[in-house]
This record gives sequence, C-alpha cells and structure tokens, in this order.
Amino acid sequence: MIKTKLDEFQADWAAMPQVEKEQLFKLKQKTILISGHELARCLCYALLYQNDARNLGLRVILATDGKESLGGFYLPLVVREDFELVDYNSLAEIKKADLIVHTGLCAHSDSRFFGGALKEETERARAVCAVARRTGAPVTLLSDSRVYGRAKRGRVYAENEYAEVVNADDCENQLLRAVENLFACEQKQLGLTVTTLRTGIVLGAHASLSTPFDGLFGAVACGKPYSLESSFNKLSFVYITDVFRAIIYSFTTLKRGEVYNVTGADSTVSTGMLAAILHDIYGEQAKLTLTEESKPVNACAISNGKTAHSGCAPALNLETALELMVMSFMPDAKGLQLPNTHDGRLDAIQKIQLAYLLEVDKICKKHNIKYFLGGGTLLGAIRHGGFIPWDDDSDIMMLRPDYDKFCEVCRTELPANMTLQYGKFDHKSFYEFAKLRIDHTIFASELSGTHDDINLGIAFDIFCHDKTANSALGQKLHLAATLFTRSITLSKWAHRKADNGSRIQSAVTNFVSRVLPLRFSYWLMLKTFTVFKHKKNAKYLYDGMGRNVYNGSFPIGLLDEVIEVGFEGCDLPAPKRYDEYLRFLYGDYMELAPLSTRLGCHEIALCDIGKYDILEK
Repeated sequence: MIKTKLDEFQADWAAMPQVEKEQLFKLKQKTILISGHELARCLCYALLYQNDARNLGLRVILATDGKESLGGFYLPLVVREDFELVDYNSLAEIKKADLIVHTGLCAHSDSRFFGGALKEETERARAVCAVARRTGAPVTLLSDSRVYGRAKRGRVYAENEYAEVVNADDCENQLLRAVENLFACEQKQLGLTVTTLRTGIVLGAHASLSTPFDGLFGAVACGKPYSLESSFNKLSFVYITDVFRAIIYSFTTLKRGEVYNVTGADSTVSTGMLAAILHDIYGEQAKLTLTEESKPVNACAISNGKTAHSGCAPALNLETALELMVMSFMPDAKGLQLPNTHDGRLDAIQKIQLAYLLEVDKICKKHNIKYFLGGGTLLGAIRHGGFIPWDDDSDIMMLRPDYDKFCEVCRTELPANMTLQYGKFDHKSFYEFAKLRIDHTIFASELSGTHDDINLGIAFDIFCHDKTANSALGQKLHLAATLFTRSITLSKWAHRKADNGSRIQSAVTNFVSRVLPLRFSYWLMLKTFTVFKHKKNAKYLYDGMGRNVYNGSFPIGLLDEVIEVGFEGCDLPAPKRYDEYLRFLYGDYMELAPLSTRLGCHEIALCDIGKYDILEK
C-alpha cells in the first residue's frame, strides 16, 4: 500500500481528509490521465492512496518526459496494476481516459525552468489536448495567480480580471497565459471541455513544492531569526488538500468549461500579516523582522467567491496551513498534533468533561445501569489512556433498557448544574440522541448555535445501540428507514434542505419534511430506532443514533461483557471485546488520524466555559 511509503505529512495530504467520501465515490472505476510536474506526482499519490483506502477502482496514468524526470518519485508504483507511466511522446497510444488533469506549471517555481520552457510546455499541452479530443474526456487545467500579472495595490482579482500592466520580461506570467490560451483555443475551436483552476501560492508539507517562503518556515521551525520583506500587495495561499478538493469538485460539481480561483479559507494576506499569524502561533520562536520590499513575490491576491458559491468552499484556513508547513521543517515532527482550536481552552474542557463523566459513573453504579465508554472516548481510552489529545467531547453508550432507565433516572439524580437534553422530556430539543449539558457554559457549532432556545452548554453524548433485524435484507431496510426519518427530522429542525447524494431521494425527503410536523417527525424517528426492541432472538445491534450508523450492524455479543480500562487515571467501563468493536468502527484504530484533522471534531462558533475555567488553574 502506498501509505506505508509516505511520511506523516505526505500521508495527510494523500488521504485527502477534507474531501467528502461521496465526492470521491463518484470517481469509481474512472481512468484518469495526469500531466505536469511536482503537483501531478502528488495527485497521483493521493488518487492511488484513495484506491487503497476506498477501493475506488481508479486507473491512474501519469504522463512524464521519461525516467530521468522521476527524481524523488516512488518507483515501485510502476508495477501497480492501477498505475501506468507514459512518455509524452507515447500519449497517442492512450485510447481511453474518462478524466484528464493537466497541472502544467501550477506551483512550479524553478526560475531556470521558465527560461526556455515555452516550446516544451506547449508541446506537452498539445499532446494532452490530443488525448482529450480522441477520448472525449473533460480536462481540468491548473494554473495559478501569476497568470494575472503584476497586481495593482489593494486589488483582489476575480476570474475575468487581469492586471493592466504585464512586465514583458515576466516569463512565468507569459508562459502560464500561453498554456491557458492554448487550451481555451482547443475548447472554442474543437469542442474540448476545459475547466481551469487558478490557485493561490500552493503550500504542501513534504510535497516538493518550493515556495518563496520556505526559508521563513524553516527559520520559525528552528527558532532562528529571519528577515521577511514587507509586501506591497496581499497574496493568496492555499494548502494542497484544498487544491485536490477543487480538482475532485471540477469532475463532480463545478460547472465545466469555466474558470475558478482556488484559495484557502481566510488565506489572502500581506507578508506582514503572515508574520503576525506566525508570531501569534509560535510566540518568541518566530523571531521575525520586516524589511522594505525589494523584489515583489510573483503572485497576487485572488478571490475564490465563485468557487465557494459553486459548492466548493475551502476546508483549511491559512493558520492550519502554516502550522503544517512549519512543523514539516522541524527536526522531529513525528506524532505531532496541531495546536487546539479552542482559544487555549481545550485542556480545561477535557478536565470539565472528565469531572462530569465521573458524576455519570456514580449515577450508573448507584442504579445498576450498564454503560460503556463509546466512540472517540473509547478509542482514546484504548489508544491514549484518556482523551484523544485533540478531542473536545465525551461519548458513552448503552443498550436500550439501560438507556431508557438512565434517561428517566437523570431527571432527579443529576447534579444541580447539569441538565439532561432529550427530546422526550425537552420539547425544544430534537437531537437523535440524549445529551448531558453543563449549565452556565456555552459550547456550540454554527449549526447548533442557531437553536438559541435550548441549553448550549458543554455536553457529552449518550448513544443507544438498538437491536436490528437478523437478516441482511431486514437490516438494510431498517437502516434505510433510520436514515430517512433522521434526515426529515434534522433537516426540518435545522431549516435546511436535505442532500442525500441522490436527487430523487433528496426531493422525497424535502417534500416529506415540509408536510410532517417536526414533533411527529421526531416521534417517527424514535419509533424507527426501536422497531426490534422486543425481538427475543436478536443477534445484531446498530448505532441508529450516531455517525457510525453507516457502518451497519454488528454482533450483539460485542456489547455483552464489561471490563474496566484506564482513562485519565480513572477506571471506567469498556466492552470486553473492545478490539472487535473498535475495528468495526474504525478499521485500524491504532493508526492516528491525518495530521490536518487533529483538531477538535466540532467547528466551535461559541465557547464560554465560565466559572469552570478554575479547573485549569
């Protein structure tokens, strides 16, 4: 498998964790021709990684100038059945391609390369166009912000705008425009479908994509002084995974034949702002001074509004991209995680969670209620001996009899500063599972924050694993009914349309959601969970309430016996067969998540831990 040959940073962007699974699954069984330089190689790694991880059945063809151009390339790829290496001179032999990506000169910054590259690059582009004409495959062309020329001060460029003056000696600008114009002519005259993606400055840890700021990242990583020229204009940046995301969306979602700018989230800044962000993150380790600009960086500020409006909003912000880049220059970055995203509160939040988790443990022991650590909390207990270092919530799980008993008991047994949030008792809440909220705190995402009529305090979740059918068909029907009733309830409560990946299914869901009252939809969802509640010989359970519902059913015996495991110095209950259960949920659960996702699992918009901040002191 390719991931065994990649380091932690390469595996992060190759895993494409910011690309939705449903978008990747639309590429199943496709043949993709990739052409270009370093960025093309990285894209090959990423697509082959997805083949290994998701069994997409992709066939990847990489066009090169021959073996001499493969410096640093993972050569054992050549023997993979899903990969083919083709010389540009042999592209005429390609008879089948479903999709084509020409990364061209995007993110290629070797000044010596641009000196005499016009002929070579146009010949490569023509060879790719010939394949597109022959196969009818749509082309995604990558370019970057250098194509706009020398920017006016204060200007952020949209797709159809150009700087008024272009330096005639600017080879990079002229070369990028020449390649774009060649593809535009092919599209207009010969009917090719060409979608152009113009990126900001592409950052990619250990991706061999050199940038004008590599010296800056290396200096901050080692705590060395560095002089950074103060830029006259702002520049746009984008991390490599958002480039990959835009490429996938160009195949599946973006309108073909258009031009789109691609940047990271909040990633258009001056070099002075860049220095300020690094200083905010790394403090005195960022020994930076600003000097007068002598030679402007050959890039400009670009607007990604059109791309975001078309459904491909960026997933990573500049702060995260910079953290990844600086970490990649550190002498020993193995096993590192990104700083938390809770404004320095994560340790306190975890301590609060633990304190009240122990209160729940007392209640369950008092009333003989069987429960287990669940989800990421169980994973953290087994893999880390406590919280996953970047996690910000707690999960527990129960079987139906214990779940119903616990919810009833909590109405009188909870501490005075704790509230049970469960739709059966709280008629303003329509969550599919119960939550315990800590009063006088706020912890809400953008979505939950819209429900300001309910308790939005720090929460941990209580999930119920219900019985399901014994037959495969029965389980499939039960799962479909569960997803349907969950969708109509939650979409109506959130005041948003459902998007189930199928136009017909989404239309039916949205129609039913409009017709049924919210309280009835919620009742129907709860009834669906418990269809097999009284089944005597049930052999399987499913997680109808949680995100693991898509994993299907698992043997009921996995949650039969209880053992205690260490969790932050305490002994708390876990399934005796936790290894089987965690493998069912996560596969190789001992493998850490991709580096860029080691953030809180929630996008927190509102956070106030109030008087509980004392737990941190």
